[in-house]
Amino acid sequence: MSQRPANQGEHMKRVGRYEIEARIGQGAMAEVYRAYDPKIDRVLAIKVLKQEYCENPEYASRFIREARAAGALSHPNIVTIYDVGDASGYPYIAMELLAGESLDNALLARGQFGIGTVLGIGQQLADALNYAHAMGIVHRDIKPSNIILGQDGRSIKILDFGIARVAEGGAEAQKEGLMMTQMGQVLGTPRYMSPEQALSREIDGRSDLFSVGAVLYELLTGRPAFNGNSIATLAVQITQHEPSPINTDPACPRGLEFIVKKLLDKKPERRFSSGGTLLEALKRERENYDAVYADGRRRRLSLQLRLTLSACAISIVCLFAAGSFVVGHQDKTMERLAVTSGSSIASFVATNSALHAVENSPLPEEEQDWLNVQAFINSASSDPNVTDMTVVDRQGVIRAASDPSLVGTVNTELKDQGRLTGDSGVRVSTVKGMDGVETFRFTHPITYSGLNFGVVEVGMPKNELRSAAGYMRNMLIILAVLVVAMVGCLSYIATRTLLLPLRRLKVALRDAAGGDVDFLISHQRKDEFGELYDSFNAFAVSVQSRGEPDSEMAARPNETVILSEPDENDDTSTPAKLAVVSR
Repeated sequence: MSQRPANQGEHMKRVGRYEIEARIGQGAMAEVYRAYDPKIDRVLAIKVLKQEYCENPEYASRFIREARAAGALSHPNIVTIYDVGDASGYPYIAMELLAGESLDNALLARGQFGIGTVLGIGQQLADALNYAHAMGIVHRDIKPSNIILGQDGRSIKILDFGIARVAEGGAEAQKEGLMMTQMGQVLGTPRYMSPEQALSREIDGRSDLFSVGAVLYELLTGRPAFNGNSIATLAVQITQHEPSPINTDPACPRGLEFIVKKLLDKKPERRFSSGGTLLEALKRERENYDAVYADGRRRRLSLQLRLTLSACAISIVCLFAAGSFVVGHQDKTMERLAVTSGSSIASFVATNSALHAVENSPLPEEEQDWLNVQAFINSASSDPNVTDMTVVDRQGVIRAASDPSLVGTVNTELKDQGRLTGDSGVRVSTVKGMDGVETFRFTHPITYSGLNFGVVEVGMPKNELRSAAGYMRNMLIILAVLVVAMVGCLSYIATRTLLLPLRRLKVALRDAAGGDVDFLISHQRKDEFGELYDSFNAFAVSVQSRGEPDSEMAARPNETVILSEPDENDDTSTPAKLAVVSR
């Protein structure tokens, strides 16, 4: 046996070329230190095998061999191993120093994790294990303390890949002391051990998947799947008893509950066949969760009501879009018609006033005669669609108006704008009066032989236009309400008709789940529901013909599990003696 180095333990200063900075933890087989690699200027973690394991060459050699095998793994959810070596007879592993906390510490702080976080952790564990198993490495010690939760609270990395193999490496040793050490390591973390591992049977990657199920169970519920107070009790629970159902928590999706239950099946062949199949199942469940539970609210409305409300909502959106288009188009059309009508009236008045304006233009003001124009204005402005009408000469003086008091006054607005020359078009504007009422203002030039002799101004109200548009809008709203009500009623009736056969199938499936498959669904349907009923009937016939499979995993028919309790002062970290006796 090599001498223990002077720097081994709490005051260790160096391991190989690595400078030890502090001790940061220890496991069942090794002590872990924070260290610095001066060669490449990197801070890392150093794991050194404990002295009692170094004393046995088999453990030391397997520690190095399995660590090198684990070092070949390269996966984002597996801790990276940088170096493996031996310092004065003490094997060590140099690995990535992770920021974050172990999952067991996070469980102590939180109690339990949210559904989304559990699904994320499960997917990462499944992906990492699928990769490792494909590389021929089984972890054999998946547990919360071997999983580091990143500082983001979502990403994880698995520790101690391959090291757990060392714990089982001395199975062939015949010395009792070595056998007890080996057994103590096998049952070092009994809460997460698979039944076949507890019974010392041959194991494969499905043993790791059982441990993943135990971890996910604890993350979801905040309590361990197996909670015996002694090693012997835990071993019996793991090999013979089922954990308490997760469905006591209404927030847990049934699909995720089924996945965990399948992972914790006593028989390996009934679990997921690989990490890859588990990953696919978790991905599907994550998609379902994102679609239904992601907003943090569970849907409490029935499917019938949700479909009815959805149909009404779609109808409202479509009617609103169509109504907005119709109303907008109608408003523009009505405004265009009003402008055309007003422009025609202004043009008609200007044409009839042109000759008088030409005749009066060269005459002094006292000799001008606008009586005929005034009479025409009085007649034309009697139209209820005309609010006011004025004729203004080229000097800006009002010569005729629907309001006689304006005759002879100066149109200051027009005078400020200057004379209109060479403009034969109509200017249309909107004017708001002192009473707040808006009107269209049509200004048409009085022209004769290309010369400008004044303007005609005609006002038409906009309130009639607005009233017509408002009336049409109200009628459309009433029509929309009637259409939505009709759609809602028809949708409710249609969904009720569709859901009736589904409820019938639901009752049949519930009875089948309770073990009653001695019946078939009688029907005469020729549609898709008929095909669904036929599929259920074929399933029921198949189950009846095959009989009920065994659901418990116990010891093999010719084996008896013998467990001896540890001393009453021991806790669950002390191994119990376990033996499998063949008859």
